[in-house]
Amino acid sequence: MGQYGNQPDFITTDIKSIDALNGFVSDTPSSASFLGGSLIYIGGAGNLSAIPAGVVGASTITKLVSPGYAGSSGSGYGNDTGRTTTVVSGNGDGNLTVDITQINGVINTIVVNAAGAGYVNGDLIRVDGGDDNAIFRVVAAPGLPTILDAISFAAPPQGAWFPVPVDYVMATGTTATLLLAGK
Repeated sequence: MGQYGNQPDFITTDIKSIDALNGFVSDTPSSASFLGGSLIYIGGAGNLSAIPAGVVGASTITKLVSPGYAGSSGSGYGNDTGRTTTVVSGNGDGNLTVDITQINGVINTIVVNAAGAGYVNGDLIRVDGGDDNAIFRVVAAPGLPTILDAISFAAPPQGAWFPVPVDYVMATGTTATLLLAGK
């Protein structure tokens, strides 16, 4: 391996033992089991099931905001729960519903009722009903990956650092023992 400034070709920080007891080996990725692109030392023989660094799950809508132009909050709307929406621009499945309150027919507050699927940050939706003219931008955050995103490595070399940076180690499919994570 070559060596670059501030990047030695060996593990220097954040070395920790990883196993199911301390929560780093789990079939449910979470902030508690996140290894942050660590390399894994495999001390004992077996298989390794892991989610490589950078893999994210489906987006989660955090809020809906005005795209920033006058009139984007629409007109002619009434207060409603579970109001349907239409995708104007983006990737959503069209199943996003919202709860709205209005003042004089103009949407004042909007919250997600049912998130639908496939929406990503920046998608534009139109709230159905009223004068069909209220447009909002989706603000979404990447979700956590799932066990379906894991890759199984059969019999990786033991007694060495596995050269694939990983964010999560799965319990299902991991039979290798004496695992360490390091950066």
